[in-house]
Amino acid sequence: MNAMCRLVAAALTLEWRWLACRVPYERMSPRRSGGPDAAGHGSRPNRNDLGRRRFPRGEPAARRPAGEGSRLATIRGLACLLLFAGAATAPLAHAQPAGDAPRRVVVMGDLHLGEGRGPDGAWSPYEDFRWADDLAGFLAALAAEGGPTDLVLNGDTFELLQASDGACAYDDPALGCSEPEALARLERVLAAHREEIATLAAFAAAGDNRLVLVPGDHDAALLFPSVAQRAVEAFGAGAGRVSVAGDGFWRSADGLIHAEHGHQIEYRADRFDDWPAPFATRSGERHLTRPWGQSVVQALYDRYEPRFPIVDNLADDGAGLREALAAAGVDDAGEQAPDLLRFLLFRMSWQQFRMDLDRGDVEPPVWDLARVREAGPAFLVDSLADDDRFKPLAARALDDGRLTALMDGLSDDELTAICDHRAALRRARRRFERILTQLDPTGPPLTECPRTPETAAPRFEYFWMSRDRVFGRHLEQLADPRPVAVMVHGHTHLADYRQGNFTRVEAGLTYVVDGFSPVRGAATPVVINGGAWQRTVTPRQLGEHRRRLGVSEAELLESMRPEQLPPCYSFVQIEPYSERPAPPVLRYWRQAEDGSWAMGSRCGRGISDPASAP
Repeated sequence: MNAMCRLVAAALTLEWRWLACRVPYERMSPRRSGGPDAAGHGSRPNRNDLGRRRFPRGEPAARRPAGEGSRLATIRGLACLLLFAGAATAPLAHAQPAGDAPRRVVVMGDLHLGEGRGPDGAWSPYEDFRWADDLAGFLAALAAEGGPTDLVLNGDTFELLQASDGACAYDDPALGCSEPEALARLERVLAAHREEIATLAAFAAAGDNRLVLVPGDHDAALLFPSVAQRAVEAFGAGAGRVSVAGDGFWRSADGLIHAEHGHQIEYRADRFDDWPAPFATRSGERHLTRPWGQSVVQALYDRYEPRFPIVDNLADDGAGLREALAAAGVDDAGEQAPDLLRFLLFRMSWQQFRMDLDRGDVEPPVWDLARVREAGPAFLVDSLADDDRFKPLAARALDDGRLTALMDGLSDDELTAICDHRAALRRARRRFERILTQLDPTGPPLTECPRTPETAAPRFEYFWMSRDRVFGRHLEQLADPRPVAVMVHGHTHLADYRQGNFTRVEAGLTYVVDGFSPVRGAATPVVINGGAWQRTVTPRQLGEHRRRLGVSEAELLESMRPEQLPPCYSFVQIEPYSERPAPPVLRYWRQAEDGSWAMGSRCGRGISDPASAP
């Protein structure tokens, strides 16, 4: 019987792979684009030459994709053959077991349950989750909507990285907590948040619900066996109701929904080398390793959060570093400047920009990387907007000759990503896009990187190729090789902007509204950032509030408390389905101006004045 089940499962896996890879090409040779490529090797392949893409059964046809010519056609074909050949032996173990009834999937992350209150009853400056009542209300509202639910806590549920205990400090900056140290931190968190744990446990125990803890970069210690076991035991739920995703990610039983925290995505400074086994042994004891981003950036958050309580409540969470350094009056980042600049340059919030309707007639520009490299490290400083809080520190590092090694070490793909993001920000500011979150939309636009002459025309305005490439590669490299329809991630604390400038179906074509597809012209896979189930504020909101109060940056950051931030918590929901998941929906549990709570498609009340904050 077990052998037969495995055979049927393998057959279904083969069918899904065949459907996903069934991409007939109208022509395998590229059309000519009318000019030589950047290297002068004759005609450049037209990126729209992959022909028509057929979609898996049950998925509506959408826009036509822009391709990469015969080279990509060949690579994609080989990739599909390899996937097809390996399907019969694909692993079938998942964090959640298969069930008979369709299940709703709810993904929320970045709660950062921390060390709670100190002996004096005051919140620890490192405690970000102060919202037990808000969580209880949300889970009650979710339960009232009904149906068996997979509740996926998508990383950084527990704050096991930042603490005031002084533990986990070693001479080797790449060494983190040992297993006993991590377990001790978890025990403190569990004791400080008994109410929240009980609320989550009650939800997991109700009906046919299940709860999954996906490890993130701040609670990577869940990958220690004893820490995972203790976390599951803390909920006191029945067998199978609560689990830890020991593979470092969660997949639905059919493989179509993939959830991970997001720190392992390419370019991320918090990426571990050996995920999901990020361990090193020293003196016979196993420790977590520490990515370079944690070694450099987390120390600054630890230093500034007691003075600026909301510094890590900014979304994108890297923005808090800019604000803190500026408010503290730092004028020289010293030897850390190159690492900090790299960290900030690659905090690319692609989904803060307004997307245009993409019918495949707009192509990506080709940046003249030879000229970019000729500019040297000044290119890196020029890639920051003039009103970027970190730009004076980057300019100082440039003057001191500290950025040469950083510039020399960047790959062509990394330079292209910086150029793509520069172009997107330039266009957004020239169009005064009011949806910008990280910078004021009325600020000075950046200059573009130099283009190759063949792509100087206005039709070369697709600036998302680097985004598509990064997430496309990430999906191709997943440990579970079955095709993915929806990928949910977080980590940055900044939820994707809902593209309200068009509807899901427009002129007979299907578009992604919440999230995006890294395959141009395709309705799947959809990649979506669910933000943080946490009170956050964007740099733009903070700037507007500061101007309204008429105070300095330092005065504002020193006086604001997390309780003043918008009571609004984002999450991703996927409705129950039989064959293929419906498009994911970004939702918010938020408080309105009148004090009432409800689910919504956007936030309600904004920043509170100190007197009105709870």
